[in-house]
Order: sequence, then C-alpha cells, then structure tokens
Amino acid sequence: MTRILTLLTFPIGLALAAAALLQGETHAQDAQTDGDPTLLTELKDYQHKIVYETNRDGNWELYICNADGSNPVNLTNTKDVDELYPKPSPDGTKICFVADEGKGADKVRNIYYMNADGSNRVKVAANGREPCWSPDGKQIAYMRGEFEKFTYSDFATKGLFIYDIKTTKTRQHVNTKLEHLYTLNWSADGKWFVATVHAGMGFRHNILAIQADGDKYYDLKLSGCRPNLSADGKKVTWGHGDYCAGVADIDFSGPEPKATNIVDMVESKDPIETYHVTWSPDQKYLVFSKGPRFKGKSLKGLLPEFPGVEAPGWNVCVADAKKKNRWAPITRDGRSCKQPVWVVVAVARRPEGRKE
Repeated sequence: MTRILTLLTFPIGLALAAAALLQGETHAQDAQTDGDPTLLTELKDYQHKIVYETNRDGNWELYICNADGSNPVNLTNTKDVDELYPKPSPDGTKICFVADEGKGADKVRNIYYMNADGSNRVKVAANGREPCWSPDGKQIAYMRGEFEKFTYSDFATKGLFIYDIKTTKTRQHVNTKLEHLYTLNWSADGKWFVATVHAGMGFRHNILAIQADGDKYYDLKLSGCRPNLSADGKKVTWGHGDYCAGVADIDFSGPEPKATNIVDMVESKDPIETYHVTWSPDQKYLVFSKGPRFKGKSLKGLLPEFPGVEAPGWNVCVADAKKKNRWAPITRDGRSCKQPVWVVVAVARRPEGRKE
C-alpha cells in the first residue's frame, strides 16, 4: 500500500503530460456530446444552480452557473491557489471546498468554506480532504490527509474529524481507525456517513454506511464509487462501475442500512466515464461529470476523476432522474469540468419579479 500511494505523489508536470497525451483523443472518443436539447430548455426555468471545478482559466477555480449552464461565474479568482471539490451547505448559503496551496514540496491541500458568492473565506483545516456538511449546516466533517507529503490520491486519508462553524472547535470521530475514505456524505437524520473506502478497514473497494456517533460500519454492496445522498436521505446515486450513473433507494431505519432497487439512469460505454453524480434538492435531476478515461495511460496512478487532476474532454452534464438516458451537457469546453454539485436557491432570497 505504501508503494502504491508513493507513486501518486509525483509532480503536477505529469498531470499536464496526461492532458497532452489525451488532447488528440478527446473529441473523437465521446460520440454522445449533444444529449437531449429539450432538457436544456426545461432547465432554463429551474431555480437551483450548479457549482463545479474547472481549469479553463489556466488554474483550478470554482464556477457557479444556472441549471442549463448559462451565466457561468468564477467564484474564486485566485491564480496562485487551486480551488477544488465544492460542497454547498444544505441551505445553499455557503460552500466548503479544498484548496491546493503552495508549490513543490510545500504544496498542501487545505479545507475552507465561503459564502455562496465567493466572499468571506474561512479556513477549516490544514491537510484536510473530502469535506461535507452536517444536515443542519452547522458542522463540516472531513478526512485528514494520510501523509504530510502532498498526493493527488483521493483515498490517501486517515481519521475523520468534525469542525463546528460557531465555536471553530474540531473533534475526532469516535472510531479513530477510519481510513482511506473519500466522498463523504452526512445523512439527513444526522446519524450516518456514507463514503467510498479503498484498500482500508478490511475492504478492497466498497461503499460504506458509517455510524456518525458509533464505531460500526456496513457494506452497502453497491458496485462503483463516489456516492451522493439525496436531501431527504432516502436515495443514493453513485458512479456505477465507472460507466453509468446508478440510483437506488437507501434505508437507514433497519438494523443495518440497505440499498435496493438499483437502476442505471445514465449509461456510458468505454472509454467514456460517468462520475461525480449528485442529486438536485428536489430529486428531479442529477448532475454529473462525463469524459474519456486514460485508456491504460494511468501515469503512475493519476486518474481524471481525482480532484485537481487534468481531465481533458470532461464536461458537466445534467440528467432527468426519472427518465433513463435523458441528459444533456451544460459545459462544452472540455476544460476538466467536473465535481459538480447542486446549490440550493431559496425562492424567498430571489429578487421579486426576477427569474433565475
């Protein structure tokens, strides 16, 4: 395991090399670039927004846009910092994220949160990863980096911690042996975390439900990774086997959490991957990343789905959560547009008479 993770710590220059290797393949590989144009028309009147990471400005920034992709706005605008992995609060007023800061041996991934308009940035933790909000928006849970040396590996984590927004105090989860978790979710009832584990805790590659205030955890037996829970805690979506956006019912009420009624709502074919799937607040839509895989050019472990790794040809797409394979791209520049997630827009906060 140490050898594998060490290979993942190589410089950003190799990530740029990945972009060069793939640049000539990008447009030819994805035959499904247009999707369903009627969905874009429908999304013009949808109030909620989407935030995602992209390197279209020469470094990584967080952009927010309307549901149909219109009116993209750079929220971060920092040339010397790479902002990644946005996670909006349940009420949509704040966004937590990770920021890769420093150069070379001094590079570190830190956690911040800010207002949804990009103002008032607050540091949560140094060498932190995979943040998520508590259902009441008062706490941020995150994984600590496994190593002091920077790595792009998403599963190089050890220890789950919880930061209180009001007091700024941090506590560790009761189970101090949690490791190699990524894509943390906090359930609507506050009693569970759901995350992917990779080569840790006795698992090879699984999606787990973890007690928020206990030491037990359970395998949800879902093939794939990067789960996302719906706002009501009754649905889960994830990258089902790399190529599909899976959805399922999830039940936390029994002796063990269970996921049932699995359906692939969006299907892709090799070499096109479907990743980073998240629910809209009302479960009407899914947003996800879509783009070509490396086709064997793993470059010592760097993969396009990792936060901050170049992913040429990848775009953000929205899908109908009720109708199979009804989807459309909302970005088209292919500049590593990924890690998308919905931002709640409350009707009461919208100016009177104005449509989003």
